[in-house]
Amino acid sequence: MLPKVDLSDIAEELSRLGDEIQRAYDDSEQTVEPAPQVPLSGLAQLLDTVRASEAESRGESTQALRTATGAEPDALIDHGLGLLRQIAEVARRLNLELQAQAIEVLAVPFACWMLRRGCELQHPEEVVNALASLANQLKEPDELAELYGLMGEIAEGIGADRIQGMDPTDPTDPWLVLLINRGIVATRSHEPLLMEEAFNAIGEQLPDHAPTFFRECMGQQDALDYPPHVREVMQRYFDKWCSGQRLH
Repeated sequence: MLPKVDLSDIAEELSRLGDEIQRAYDDSEQTVEPAPQVPLSGLAQLLDTVRASEAESRGESTQALRTATGAEPDALIDHGLGLLRQIAEVARRLNLELQAQAIEVLAVPFACWMLRRGCELQHPEEVVNALASLANQLKEPDELAELYGLMGEIAEGIGADRIQGMDPTDPTDPWLVLLINRGIVATRSHEPLLMEEAFNAIGEQLPDHAPTFFRECMGQQDALDYPPHVREVMQRYFDKWCSGQRLH
């Protein structure tokens, strides 16, 4: 189930998971630093500050955040994501893998909430990884279509400097991973319009990767039993990118 882009829901889930992590920490005989309460308290305070700074417009929200924190809103996204990462790392050191994964997924609603208030995402690694984790958990086309929308918000919110600095030879580059995964999610949503949008973005921004992507899509269509209207879109882009001089 997709997390809601709502600070109250994020705070509630954080409290639930935090209690489980804190109990494991209290019962553990090993030394774990930092104590989970440190990043948990820091993130709870950040969420309270962000909630109190919400205004009617994006511009007013960003200005209120600057006034309340003395920091640029873009830095607050990084700070929140860093705290989520710390909490997840503590959970893993306490052998709480499921809780760690659940904490990491909160990067998506937190980042989307901040982006909707006019912030920009300069370091998208954690969010892109969380989106991939969610994609692996979802199976229903309507849920995948909703996830596609969140992926689009993250794509639009990534800073232009970060996109221009993408390394297309690095398969782990977050911008590359996001666009490829968004194409996969669009296909699994069975929505031709989403597929066309995602496929066009791959062709325009990742032309060197496009032939491989569309070739692999065609190779999986029988195993995944895609309906005819999905196969038609896939065939069209395969013909465009994987025939004639493009075949390599």
